Amino acid sequence: MTSNKGSMTRRATLAAAAALAVCLPIADAAAQTTITFWNGWDGSRRPQLRAVLDEFERRNPDIKVESLTLSSDTTAQRFLTGIASGAVPDLYMTQAGDFSRWGSLGAFMPLDDLVARDKIDLNATFFPSSTEGSRVNGKLLQFPFKVATSMLVWYNKDLFRQAGLDPEKPIRTWAELEEAAAKTTKRSGTTIEQLGFNTCLNCSMGTGSENPFVEWMSRNGGSILSPDGRSVAFDSPQGVDTLKWMAGFSDRTAGGWGNVLRQFGSTWKDLRTSFYTGKMAMIHDGPFLYNIMANDAPHMLDKVGVFVSPMNAANSDAKQRYIGYGVPGYGIPAKAKNVEAAWKLLKFIAMEDAGACEFFRQQKRADTALRNCKVDLPPTVASAFVQNAELVEGHAAPGVWSQIHARLQQMSESALLGQATPEAAIKAAADDVRRLLARQTN
Repeated sequence: MTSNKGSMTRRATLAAAAALAVCLPIADAAAQTTITFWNGWDGSRRPQLRAVLDEFERRNPDIKVESLTLSSDTTAQRFLTGIASGAVPDLYMTQAGDFSRWGSLGAFMPLDDLVARDKIDLNATFFPSSTEGSRVNGKLLQFPFKVATSMLVWYNKDLFRQAGLDPEKPIRTWAELEEAAAKTTKRSGTTIEQLGFNTCLNCSMGTGSENPFVEWMSRNGGSILSPDGRSVAFDSPQGVDTLKWMAGFSDRTAGGWGNVLRQFGSTWKDLRTSFYTGKMAMIHDGPFLYNIMANDAPHMLDKVGVFVSPMNAANSDAKQRYIGYGVPGYGIPAKAKNVEAAWKLLKFIAMEDAGACEFFRQQKRADTALRNCKVDLPPTVASAFVQNAELVEGHAAPGVWSQIHARLQQMSESALLGQATPEAAIKAAADDVRRLLARQTN
């Protein structure tokens, strides 16, 4: 009897232990908070982001992050639908052109109280232009993950040498840029065998979030909008002068922008291939091109140089600057269900070395909004990137900025194709933008 009783006791103990073992994982899972993060980090950046999120989860075992990658074509509509239904993520990645729209809709919760609570020094952490571009009506609605993208001029040093240009002497002015483009362009009649430079990359409607007219206007002493973003400023002598120069540049160096468009295309996808294969001497592209070249054209890394976009030295009011309207970042939606967990993730991927900096190091990008991220880049490239970040003047974009951007693209395209004079193109665009701003105010 004693043996049977002992056996029964052991079986009861084992059964209880087994029951406890089954219950423990369920209790752990119940204690874990799952947050959703909608973002546009696709391609090679998707596994890079996942590695960063895994590190966050290792440091915060009570939080699990579900990452959903959305394309730039679908993210805005999906988020808009989520705002209407309340089915929003806990963290959302914005695009520069859409951020002001979300701000006007009240889509994000202000971060100012959380920043004050955690004693975060924004000016010591971020480039000021990035945080200024992350505000709407004075409220901080996101943490920026990069500076406003001011394009740089990347050039092929071998083609510079062949044209008798000094590859170690950066170009500073519009006149120098046109001279270099003329020397590096090879034409046989209307056929362009080698293109020096395209002043209006991505000028065609709907071809990107960067805007060449804004780039060049910024460096000609002009502005796109008034400081408060409520009225038009680009219908000025500087605006007309800028558009005339953009069109004339192509006429004088390549037989017209239409000729460039037919033979080389207008988008980065078109022109990067020509740049990689030596059919273009210079390309107007973002700081992110270095990482793209490392993956798509590593043979270019040893022969490429880069400098900030030149200014119009003929205009005494011009200076080296870029007016950035809005910056991309990460925000916590107003209807997010897990605010504290989302705030932890936001700080990690937007501020901390193991999160934000590591993600950009993996991409070999130096256009981070953070002041102190260290990225392994050639000194001349890193120097140009830092100079590029520091010349940005950040402005909060009006809620209709994406429509203004598209209208400026259309304006540039019509003038460069000769469909309208620069004066007429600017007047028509200015009238349309005034109507957009008035409708937003009303």
